[in-house]
Parts: sequence; structure tokens; C-alpha cells
Amino acid sequence: MAVKDSLSYFFLKKLVFSDRSGALIKRITTLSFFAIVLSLTAFFIVLFVMNGMNRNIKARIMSLEPHLTTVNNFSQDVDVTGELHDANSIKYQKFDLILRSIDGQFRGGEATGYSTQGLSDWVKQLNFTQMLGRRQFNTYEAADELQLLENEIAIGVDLARSLGVLEGDELTLIPPETLLLSSLETPLFQKVTVKKILLTDLYDLDSKLILFNSDVSLKRFSNTLSRKTGFHIWFKNVEDAEPVKEKLTAKNISSETWQEKNSDLFFALKMEKLMIGTFLGLAGLIASSSILTVLALLMSQKKYDIAIIKTLGLSQKKTLWLFTKIGLWISGMAIFLGTLIGVGVSLYIQFYPVNVLPNIYYDSSIPAQVNFVFIAIVVGLSALLAFLGSYLPAKATFEIQPALLLRQKN
Repeated sequence: MAVKDSLSYFFLKKLVFSDRSGALIKRITTLSFFAIVLSLTAFFIVLFVMNGMNRNIKARIMSLEPHLTTVNNFSQDVDVTGELHDANSIKYQKFDLILRSIDGQFRGGEATGYSTQGLSDWVKQLNFTQMLGRRQFNTYEAADELQLLENEIAIGVDLARSLGVLEGDELTLIPPETLLLSSLETPLFQKVTVKKILLTDLYDLDSKLILFNSDVSLKRFSNTLSRKTGFHIWFKNVEDAEPVKEKLTAKNISSETWQEKNSDLFFALKMEKLMIGTFLGLAGLIASSSILTVLALLMSQKKYDIAIIKTLGLSQKKTLWLFTKIGLWISGMAIFLGTLIGVGVSLYIQFYPVNVLPNIYYDSSIPAQVNFVFIAIVVGLSALLAFLGSYLPAKATFEIQPALLLRQKN
């Protein structure tokens, strides 16, 4: 049956949108229609944009953060390379330091030392992050090669900004436990030169990153209390990290996956997405509930019309489904249009990210990632709510008795 031949569509035009229908019903219906369209459009666009931002954050973390980090706090290093297959592993040593600039600025940082070959491998991971194409590096360029000599370091861009230092400036490195020494003891410190300022697009690294060549630099800090050694490991398939971690745990070798290291970040992103989605969903639910108002007004103002319809032979059941379908026409068209606009805009942003943000942000573009399973679930739930919102008010037609109403009118 064509739409124009549908009885419910005919009554929708005559009872709701015709010139003879009440102005209040027409206005509320129009407002309800556009409210549902706007709420669904905003719901899809906002959540899919957040999906895209979360995807970019995860991609940056997976490309530069080690997929698996082994930690050895003993005096004898443990070699785990025998447990790895087709994985890139870099031996590291790490300790906490306090940095002092020549202007007297103090900041805390985490010094990570690699061998000369290890630094080269780490830079390859950094360049891979660049090739993801998530932003344009305008102010600072990632290092094509990083050759650190004795007493030379590379630091993160946010750490450099907080200290107010540039490449070539001198810094003093101080272990935290040195501050507990008495005035009679000689403090342990090391003066170094900032060889390179690095931008990794990861705030946790950019705000505390200190890289040095462990073959030639910072030897005097090898006995500091915060010193850790181990391996940073990148797998071709990131899912291999968990099985390898289980093997290392069985051998009493402590290790940490990238998910565990960034669990707080991912939990915060998940909660943020959940709360925003909840409030947008409630806004859509409130907007869709206005269909109840439309049908309630229709039932109260068109009682005599409904009585005439029943007198002409339309059964109670058919009258119920007639007015249920009228509500579904309004809400269904709004759901379809809202979904079409929201998903269409999200797909456009996904394939053509919008570059509207300044370069001070890690993501200078607004990305999106469309999830079609999520769309199907939302549309299904919206259709269910639309049906309930149309069916429940339409049950009021059972209470309309044609004989009594027509007798009162006469």
C-alpha cells in the first residue's frame, strides 16, 4: 500500500496538519518532531566524535607506549628476549629526577635511558606516530634521528615549556633522595645540555619525558633508589602482550601491559562518554515523550470525530491501531530524519576530519568513528519507545462511547 493511500497517513493530515485542526496540536506536533530530530542528531554526532577522539588517543598510545614493560628491581638484570617472537624489544633503565633550570625553575621528571641502538628504535616508533597523520607538527618536529652524547638529554615539549628552556640550554638533574641529605653531605647532581625537544602527542610523556643515552650518560645515578631496569616491548599484534605477560609472571618476572598502565585514562574516557551519552539520551527521551502530549490532546479535542469514525463501522481494535500509527508516523519520521542527518554528518567527519582547532591541542582536527551496530541498537530502542509512546495514549479510544457522545452533542 502506498503511503498516500494509507488510512493512518490520511487521518494524520486531516486531524493534525490540516488548516481545520487545532493550532495548539499542530504547534506541539511540529515542536516534538524537530526536538526528536535534533536530539538524535546531536546524540549520534557527539558520541561518534568521542569515538574518533578515543580511537586517536588509543592509536598514539599503542604506537609509542610499549605494549609490554618488564620491571626488574634486582641488582641482576633478567633477559626476557627468549620469550619474545617477532617483537621489538629495547632494554631501558629509568629513575625519577628533579630538574633545575638556570633561571631557578624546578620540575619533576622521569628519566629513561636507552642504548644508542635503543634510541634509534624508539625514534622509529615516534616517527610511526607521526605517520598516523593525526595532526600537523608545526611548532616542533619529531626527531628523524636522535644521537645523544655524554651529558646530553632530550625532553618533552610540555616539560620544556614549564621550565622555560630551549634546545642548547643547561639543566641540573637531582635525584629526589638527595634533598634528604644533611648539610654536611655532598649532594648528588649532574649538569646536562638539552639536545632536543620532542613532541610525542602524549601528555603523560611530553610533561615528564627525559631521554638519555645509557651507554655514556648519567652513570652516577645508577644506584639511585628509584632506579628500574627492564625491557620495553612492541609486538606486531598488540594482543600478544597478554599471553607473554602470563608467561613472564609464571617465571616471577614483573611486567605491565599498555592497558594496565593507561587504565585510569581509559576508565576516565569511558565514564565521560557514558555520562555525556546518558544526558543526551535523557534529552532525547524527554523530547520523544512530547508525542504523548500530542496524542492526549488529539484524544481530548477529537472525541466527536473518533465517535463518528466508530459509528461508521471502525472497530475498537482498528481505532486503537489507527491512532497508534498516527503517533508512529510523527515519531518514526523524526527518528529516520535524525538518524540520517546524525550518521551522515558523522560519516563525513570520519572520512574528512574537520580542522577547526588551533595547533595547541593534541588533536587539531575533529575526528569521528561510526559504529553501525550502535546505530542499530539506538534506532531499535527509539522505535520501541516511539511505539509505547503512541500505543499507550491511543488506548484512550476504548473509553469513547459513540452513542453517549453523539447524544450529548445533539
